[in-house]
Amino acid sequence: MYEQSGPTWLTEPCPSWCVRDHREDDHPDDRYHQSEPSILPAIAGDGDTVPATDSLTTLELSVRVGRHLDDELTWVAIETMGPGPGMMLSAESARLFLDRLERQVALTEGR
Repeated sequence: MYEQSGPTWLTEPCPSWCVRDHREDDHPDDRYHQSEPSILPAIAGDGDTVPATDSLTTLELSVRVGRHLDDELTWVAIETMGPGPGMMLSAESARLFLDRLERQVALTEGR
């Protein structure tokens, strides 16, 4: 049985990766576990220009793990650190994405 040590709505222990500060007055939409984000510099664009490289700009990406309270689905979020698109993937989809990304990057290295 889970011993209560946080807000009354926190009915499960935090995953080992959760760094979120849970509070009693958290809005129900904000009741989720979250990892410390990994921040990385990137050069990216939307690809809607010809040539596609004309849309490239520098930005920072944030990659983090999350899971809503009482939900079985753990997700990986890839977001810009400002305005711009983001992507949320299930952990399983993130593993597939990583595999395919590694394959595509290998092509740029002549492998």
